[in-house]
Amino acid sequence: MAIHKFLFLLIFFFSFVCSTYGKVVDRIVAIINDDIITQSELKESQKNLNTLIEEKLTKQLVKKLDLSSGPEEVSAQISTILKAQGITQAQLIDFLKQRGLSFKKYQENIKRGIEQQKLLEREIKSSIVIKKEDVRAYYYNFVKDKSSKKKYHLRQIFFPAETPSEKSEKLKIAQQAYSEYKKGIPFEEILTKYSGDDAAKESKGDLGFLEDSDLSAPFKKALQGLSQKTLSAPFETPAGLHLIEVLEISSLGGKSFEEAKDEIQKTLYEKEFQRVFDQWLKTKKEEAYIKILSR
Repeated sequence: MAIHKFLFLLIFFFSFVCSTYGKVVDRIVAIINDDIITQSELKESQKNLNTLIEEKLTKQLVKKLDLSSGPEEVSAQISTILKAQGITQAQLIDFLKQRGLSFKKYQENIKRGIEQQKLLEREIKSSIVIKKEDVRAYYYNFVKDKSSKKKYHLRQIFFPAETPSEKSEKLKIAQQAYSEYKKGIPFEEILTKYSGDDAAKESKGDLGFLEDSDLSAPFKKALQGLSQKTLSAPFETPAGLHLIEVLEISSLGGKSFEEAKDEIQKTLYEKEFQRVFDQWLKTKKEEAYIKILSR
């Protein structure tokens, strides 16, 4: 509790300096246990406040549980990436520069990713068990004797617009969102930043599995050549502007149980992981001291 009192005194001091000297001082916008988020940090990150809070909280948990990753782990991970992509470190650095990113920042992101993976394995993955009977039940309920047509698991960021002027305006915003995605900003952050639909934010833009017959011509065209886990460029329909991402392509229908069981296991695991993760994160946020200040 003492640290919280100290942080409030710090906020008061910042306000005093502003009013006394008339200078612009960086403001604290949130307190997370013994850490803070400033206005400049929020702006520089290009992330929403909730995401930054979760990152701060995750970092604190990594430290508390002694799950930090060292330089050797980071180097090994980068070496693996270079080998998989068939490029040199110099080519990677040049690639990052073209997108306004430094190699140091890239290393920091890799380090954070390793630590988050360790945290998830310790806190969540070890507790998830998919029973054989659940896999078999899923097969008989959703796969056996079903259509073998391809199904696309999609999510989207949608900008509703009807008139030509509205579509022109929304296209600029959609292009900005797409540009941020190409710079490495995660889909969820872009959705939260640009979508005005609370339901879409809650579902993370998930459209579920759709067959070809469910898709309009513009959607089918956008899907052509689009790799999984990659966002499409903005495209237009009569309803407005869309950016879509393919999470998964499934064609389980018509397969035997032995042919389908591994994919069913993966599907059930991902669903359960997301459920457990959301609950775990909610609990950790409730246990933490989080104070959001006016921005």
